[in-house]
This record gives sequence, structure tokens and C-alpha cells, in this order.
Amino acid sequence: MPNTSANKPALKRTVGLLPLTLIAAGGILGSGWLFSPLLTAQLAGPASIIAWVIGAFAMLLLAFTFAEIASVLPVAGGIARIPRYTHGDITAAVIGWTAWVGYCTQAPIEVAVVLRYAAVSWPALVVDAKSGDLSVFGFTIAALMLIVFVMINAIGAVAFARANSAITWLKFAIPIIIAITFIASRFDTENFSSTAGFAPYGWHGILSAVSTGGIIFALIGFRHAIDMAGETRNPRKNVPLALIFGLLIPLAIYLLLQVSFIGALSKEELANGWANIESSHGLGPLAAVSMALGISWLTAVIYGGAIIGPAGGALVATGSNARLAYALSRNHFLPAIFARLSLRGIPIYALLLNFLLGFSLLLSLQFDQIVAINSAAIVLSFSIGPVAMIALRRQILNPPDRFNIPAPRLVAVLGFIVSALIVYWSGWTSMQVLLLVIVTALITLFVKRMVFERKSLDTFDTREALWLLPYLGSLTLVSWLGNFGGSGLIPFGWDIVLVILLALLNFRIANWCALDNEKAKVYREAHKPPPGSEFDEPP
Repeated sequence: MPNTSANKPALKRTVGLLPLTLIAAGGILGSGWLFSPLLTAQLAGPASIIAWVIGAFAMLLLAFTFAEIASVLPVAGGIARIPRYTHGDITAAVIGWTAWVGYCTQAPIEVAVVLRYAAVSWPALVVDAKSGDLSVFGFTIAALMLIVFVMINAIGAVAFARANSAITWLKFAIPIIIAITFIASRFDTENFSSTAGFAPYGWHGILSAVSTGGIIFALIGFRHAIDMAGETRNPRKNVPLALIFGLLIPLAIYLLLQVSFIGALSKEELANGWANIESSHGLGPLAAVSMALGISWLTAVIYGGAIIGPAGGALVATGSNARLAYALSRNHFLPAIFARLSLRGIPIYALLLNFLLGFSLLLSLQFDQIVAINSAAIVLSFSIGPVAMIALRRQILNPPDRFNIPAPRLVAVLGFIVSALIVYWSGWTSMQVLLLVIVTALITLFVKRMVFERKSLDTFDTREALWLLPYLGSLTLVSWLGNFGGSGLIPFGWDIVLVILLALLNFRIANWCALDNEKAKVYREAHKPPPGSEFDEPP
């Protein structure tokens, strides 16, 4: 009997190291560079430079853990698939759904940013220039843009990677040109010390800048390389390298832009302190500085970057999120239709689902609400990286060509602490949104399993998910009582110490809860494709 499975649509490993690196870097250089220099400076002053280094170190720890995981299990939509292999269904549902909902907000956020900047020349896009709220015409253009991104991704992974690569080179060039021009035009070194010192708001300001100043929102874009692991050539080598270089290159650009922005501010702009510096230009803080310096041609460059940067980020997010919805379907958390592939090997139904959900969120929620969902949901989902890495080291002994990170347990522990701290720094409001997403995920899972599939509770991997109770419960309690949008009953400093201690305890609990080796092997075998398909198996 002939093997027909070889002719079935399958995800194809066609993306090389350079395109994958540019996917990671392109996800980071979205809209973040347009507003983060101002936001971080308002929160931390010149010490925003330290905030960028802290944020990059935090993301690098998490990137290292996912680099090792991807070298062992190079699967598409890894954020949703990997938790099931290490901690079972409930954990996978919570992590997968939070990541997916967060991902679904990314493209709408980037499109909204594009249209807000475009409204400077095209006012009909918004109902009010100050609020930036989209008009009916603006929503129509937003829908058309999202559809174009879906169509580009539907053509195939190679076409998507090529389009992203071309856009990303421009995204590299524009902020570098802006930074160099600022430094050449006006660079006042006294700005780094004269206005209440280098760190005017202390460590509270620095840590606030990490979480709410746009740093994590920007740097966490490296995740897209993880989701494309199932379509990458030689993933055990290329995914780790793409994650590392795709994070470090944009970091250098962000640091250069931040330093140049601080140095280019005038004494008048700093007269009322760092917290009160403002952007009086419709194109944002960089254009305001450009106009103050009298460099009109640079304002045109910034305008182009304000369109290209977020649009490129939306393109990457659209493709990456399709792999996540695909993975949720493979986990049986979404209907099977969303795991179907087109003849080009693209999860086309997942693309369409994400378009509908993303556009619905854009229509129904305020911009700041969408951003809150994005940051909190995605950061929480990344806490699985350190936990899963340690579990896989026990479940899969000495796999060939594993990307072995140095001091793996220390990196995992620090990565888990960092993820807990970032969720806490995101604030009490974001934590409430996050809890709503998690409750929705659990209700959906239990209804699907118990009502429609008529399965018993012993099929839910309940023991393996117990670590989520103390982890989420402790984060919720400290967030409520802490200093980042909470009641402030726990003094600053002690709240951070408490989060760290609880994270250490919860990390041990999470390791204890991991699937035993035999059950984990059964889950991995159950997810293998039919013979003849290369997806999910090392090439």
C-alpha cells in the first residue's frame, strides 16, 4: 500500500539562520523604539540605560532556556506545545492560552500605532488627534492592513521571511540614522547628571522603566524565533543562535537611541524634571527632538520609520501567532480545523482565526487595555521556559546536539525569578487582566473535556499543574499588596525580596510537579506526525 502521508501538507523547514535572526530582531524592533526613549527617561532619567541592560539580561536568561528547549524539541508554536510535554494538559492550557491571547493583541497594537502616526498626515484615520482613537475609516484601514499581513504569511514561510528580512534591514537603519544625527547635532553630557543626578527616581524608577516603560514590551519580541522553530533548517543550531543575536543586535540599537535621546534634550525641556518631559509632536518624542534641533529631513525619516517599524512588527506577529493557534489545536485546546495546513504548509485557518480575534479586540478595547493584556499575558507564558528546560533534562537524557547552556540550573532559577519579577512589575491592573485570561482558559478546557469529550478528571494532569496555584496565588497577593499599582502595604524593597523568595519556592514545586519520564515520553510520541512528515522530528 503506498504511503500517502508524504503528499499531505506539512510545515516545511525552509527558514535559515539569517532570516530567523531577522525574524527575532524584527519582532523586537517594532513600535517600541518610537516611544520607549521618552517613557523610560520619564521613569528613570539617565538611569534608563541601566533599565535597558537589566531588561536585556532578563530576556537573555529566558532566551537561553528556550534556546536549549528548541534544540531538543524544535516544534512550531513552542510556547503552547512544550508545556504539555513537560507538565501536562492544564499547564499547557494556561500557558498556551495566555500566550495566544497576548500574541493576538500584538498585530492590532502595531497596526494602531501605524495609523496613529499616519493620522498626522491623514487626520480622517482618528476621531481625535490627542487620544488617537481610530475612526470608522481608521478601523477599515486597520482591517485591510491585517488582511494584507495574513495574505503575505499565507503565501509561505519563505515569502514571509523574505518580506520580513527586507523590512528589518530598514528597521535597523532608521533608528541608527536618528541616533547618530542626534549625537552629531547636540549631545549635552551634563544631561546625564545635572537634573537630580543619574538616577533621580532610584531603583523604583529603574525597575518601573523595565516593566512599564516599554523595555519588556520591545525586547520580548525575540519569541517569534521560538514559534518558527518547526520551519527552521538545522533548528538545533540555528534557533539558539537566532535567539541570542536577534536579541543583542536590537539591544545595541535601543541603547544607542536612548543615549542619543537623553543627550539631545535641551535645558528648557529638563527644567521641570525628567518625569515632566513631554512630546509635543504628533510623531512622538523623537520627532519632537528633531524639530527642536531644526532637522526637518530627519522628521521625514522618523515618519517613515513610524510606519515601517510597527508594520514589520505586525507582519512578524501575524505569522508567529498562527503557529501558536496551530499548536493549541494540536494540543486539542482548539478545534482540529485550526491545525489544518494549506498546500503550502501554512496554518491558514489559524491565520484567519487570529485575524478575527485580533480585530475584535481592536474594536472592543481601549489601546492601553490591549497593551496591558499583551505584556502581562506574554511575560507569564515565558515562565514555563526555565521550568520546562530543567524537566526536559530529566525526561530526555543526553539528546544529540543539544544546545547546552552554561550553569543550566542557575540560569533556569534566575530566569524563573526574572519572569516572576516582571509580572509583578507589570502592576496590579495587568495582574487582574491576566487572571481573567487564565480563568477563561481553564473554563474552556474543562467544558471541552468534560462536556463535549466526556473525559474524567484523571485525564487533566492535575498533579502536574499544582505548581500554578502557589505561583499565581503568591504573585496575585504580592501584586495586590505591593508598590506597583497595588495598595503599597508591603514596603518597597521588601516586596521584591518576597517575590524572589516565593519564586525560589515555586520553582522547586514546579520541578516536583513535572511529568514522570514515561508519561512524558507517551505525550511526545502521541504528538509525532504520520510517517513521511518531517514536522516535529529532528531533520
